[in-house]
Amino acid sequence: MSTLKIVCLMLIYCGVSFANTTVNIICDEEDATLYVNGEKRVKITQKKTPIELTKGSYELMLTKPLDEDWRLVGRKNIAIKDAMSMDVKLSMDIEKISKKKNKSSADNFHRKGEVVIDSIRKLVWQDDASVAQVKQNWKDAQAYCRSLTLDHANDWRLPSYDELITIVDYTKHTLAIMPAFKHIVSEYYWSSNVDAEHTANVKNIYFGNGCPDNKAKKNFYYTRCVHILK
Repeated sequence: MSTLKIVCLMLIYCGVSFANTTVNIICDEEDATLYVNGEKRVKITQKKTPIELTKGSYELMLTKPLDEDWRLVGRKNIAIKDAMSMDVKLSMDIEKISKKKNKSSADNFHRKGEVVIDSIRKLVWQDDASVAQVKQNWKDAQAYCRSLTLDHANDWRLPSYDELITIVDYTKHTLAIMPAFKHIVSEYYWSSNVDAEHTANVKNIYFGNGCPDNKAKKNFYYTRCVHILK
């Protein structure tokens, strides 16, 4: 009998098992990538994705890129003992990948009547009651900003995605916006940028937690206009 067979028989006799545990990774985000102990393991293509792991301790990480500066990340440490299967739910939060120029600070913004002024970027933001009341599709949102007269200005427009993200306060959850702003709802706000890969969609931001997203132009979301400080 070979040495390998003898070793295997001894391990079985002593009760040592090499059986894998099925770990079901549960996540609401599709197209996220799972890493196990830092090594790329599998692409998440469904809400419940099974993987096989042996007894031991593991660090799980899910990542999903949003754009060149932001991604969604979920992390959890697990220990597998004797279970034949287990469910692991991973919630994902937004995380910065690289530092953006002109980083936003609450000190950059100050309120003046029904507008908020960004003194660093020289932008004036609409902040009257309508930004938390009026929902419209993207085409109407563009027309709405062009026709807006507020604070003695009539050169309002939809903000670009890069402009819109500067008013997000990522230290907050649920109404993640700089403190100078008074009117906000936990919903999506339009930007002016069409998604390059899916031209029926527009880049926007969910101000419940500041998460970037792409949504169809036909959907109804909120609008916050902007213009350049003169």
